Amino acid sequence: MFFSSCIGSFHAKNNGKYLIRSVYFDNFDNKVLTQKKEGFVERDKFRVRLYDHNIDYMNLEKKSKRNNLTFKQKCRITATEYELMNVGDIAWMETDSRPLIQELFVQMTLYQLKPVVVVDYEREVFIYEYGNVRVTFDSKIKTSFRNPNLLNPDLAMVETNPDIVILEVKYDDFLPDVIKQLLQVHDRRKGTYSKYQISRMYG
Repeated sequence: MFFSSCIGSFHAKNNGKYLIRSVYFDNFDNKVLTQKKEGFVERDKFRVRLYDHNIDYMNLEKKSKRNNLTFKQKCRITATEYELMNVGDIAWMETDSRPLIQELFVQMTLYQLKPVVVVDYEREVFIYEYGNVRVTFDSKIKTSFRNPNLLNPDLAMVETNPDIVILEVKYDDFLPDVIKQLLQVHDRRKGTYSKYQISRMYG
């Protein structure tokens, strides 16, 4: 068996599966969504993420695309800080010690980015030791439409397409040949959808 399920990981609680909840930032002109749909080779996406509704462990993340390479930066934030962002109280961010907070402040100021939609999904992860390959399966994608109340565990969520399962393969320096061969699966379509894009199709 090549893969091991990450049952012992920090987040996984139920046979290697766990809930991811993210709120995505965009503006009134749907700048982030449009760049994704039109396939801009350089684009950035900000989100705040938590796991299994645990508001004591939250991250602000910036996911960047440069040509065909993806980069991610993140820093810890508190529930109180997110609530301030959500209501537009952002002056404190300008002089915050965390560079990512300062960068988001610039984006919120220049482009009026703000939290727009919460996305929930279930993730199952498998690890292949050589190359530190992480294979993830994301399913049961749900959207809050345009309600950014990230911290509400009872937030009304609507299921998107139950038939969609998103496979992602992440690795560090190289992708082993055995993984490349396993990915050659028939009757599967390679697409450019993201969870954020899917969620906005329903709201």
